[in-house]
Amino acid sequence: MIFRYVVAASFSALLLSVLLSAGCGSGADPTDRTLPDNNPPGPEQPAADPLVRTTTKGDVRGALESASNMLSFRGIPYARPPVGALRFAPPQPVEEHSGVLAAVNFGPNCPQAGGVMGGASDSEDCLFLNVYTPENSESLPVMVWIHGGAFISGSGGEAYDPARLVAEDMVVVTLNYRLGAFGFLAHPALTAEQNGFSGAYGLLDQKLALEWVQENIAEFGGDPDKVTIFGESAGGHSVLSLIASPHTAGLFHKAIVQSGAYLPTQLSLGTAEQLGEVAFTPCTDTECLRALSVSEILTLQEGLTDGTGVNPNYGSELLPQDSIESALASGNFQAVPVLMGSNLDEYTLFVGIDALSGVSPPTADQYHGEIGALIGQPTDSPVVAGIARFYPLELYAGNVWQAMGAIGTDAVFACNALRQATQLSTLVTTYAYEFADREAPVAILPFRPEGLELGASHAFEIPYIWGSEAAFRTRGATDAQLALSNRMIRYWTRFARSGDPNGGSDAHWPAFELEDQLIRLGGDSAFTNESDFTSDHRCGLWGA
Repeated sequence: MIFRYVVAASFSALLLSVLLSAGCGSGADPTDRTLPDNNPPGPEQPAADPLVRTTTKGDVRGALESASNMLSFRGIPYARPPVGALRFAPPQPVEEHSGVLAAVNFGPNCPQAGGVMGGASDSEDCLFLNVYTPENSESLPVMVWIHGGAFISGSGGEAYDPARLVAEDMVVVTLNYRLGAFGFLAHPALTAEQNGFSGAYGLLDQKLALEWVQENIAEFGGDPDKVTIFGESAGGHSVLSLIASPHTAGLFHKAIVQSGAYLPTQLSLGTAEQLGEVAFTPCTDTECLRALSVSEILTLQEGLTDGTGVNPNYGSELLPQDSIESALASGNFQAVPVLMGSNLDEYTLFVGIDALSGVSPPTADQYHGEIGALIGQPTDSPVVAGIARFYPLELYAGNVWQAMGAIGTDAVFACNALRQATQLSTLVTTYAYEFADREAPVAILPFRPEGLELGASHAFEIPYIWGSEAAFRTRGATDAQLALSNRMIRYWTRFARSGDPNGGSDAHWPAFELEDQLIRLGGDSAFTNESDFTSDHRCGLWGA
């Protein structure tokens, strides 16, 4: 499990103070999509086609989504296909095209094996984005979504229906970026070729997409001076990486981080290179790396995931010096308003994935061994025994899986999110939340594992932001859950508009730095304070 190493590394960092710590579908082939020019020169020009927009690289024609009264422009290329010499290299801006590009189908997913977070794909020509906008829009706030999937799966495609966000007078952009080794392989041969940097190509893809937004979004009714980046899981971590980078100034003006605080300290370039060199042992030079087939790379990258080598490293081009942790602690980050939070039971999703893999439920006698494996310590370590005392099995009716879900939630997500909100709030306006609807209507797993209560787990808040009301109802949402969903959408979009989520008759959400309060989205109480959150998640144990 990719997050198992994250817990172990996070815990080791706390213990030793020096180690490192460490949520879709493919479309039509994007090639040959140009349409004939319907506006040839002549003495009388026909009325402008409202579905055609002119980008710096050529015209694109979208579609009217009659059910939601929004315009959609899908599968717009923002970079050249990262193939040949551009594989394992920084992305290059897309070339100009003639005629009118049909922007009606999503581009392919970036290469991935497929799983609960996204469909399988072997297409490297995958750097596309999608724009959704109200009809007759002008100078509207822009929300750019960066999808999750542990940096190995997912896409910005059909899984993310922005109709309710657009209905709040937002222009919404979703995007693909390179995943797995294609997006994050660091290797000595690549570093030597690329002026002392390698890895984090996926982050550079995101940066180039944001540059495309700056250059073109006004044509789609958006205001390039009101861009909010937001993402969940790996997407949230990407948002934090872009905040921490010294090279992203002016590309965005607000940020929303959903469950992205799990990796506050990245691998160094040197460590990432070592992992890459070992995982890709058959290759010692860039020629060999670029000659590998997609399937070979997907197989070899499995050697990276155990060490979280499929993640941004510091020492990359975008993160040349500082980890997220040190950037936030030092104040050396992009000073934009931030809305961020975590879910009450984040880690039960990953325990659930294990539970559905056929593994037998661990017994009480195996509890210490499970903790040791999670945090990277020997079973008989006094540290393991101490953690077991903080999380006594009787609190979880003797269910080891449930106890491990609580430990992972606190160690990886909740306490890191609290610490980062505290760091950010000293210099920028920060709003903190905890998503706490333990009956959320979701379908990430094929079925609920027997003997494990998932609660408000990882990614369970996504349907509250994305998708139509009808789709949310189809999932089984109650009137109260639909009301919460609409309230969250209003919070998110008001924040994107003004940097303040408050307005109307919704519960007032105090800035974190003023009252040390986190809003609770769902559950029995409307708010929790920093002290109670720390106690509930045992953050004193985990260094927050």
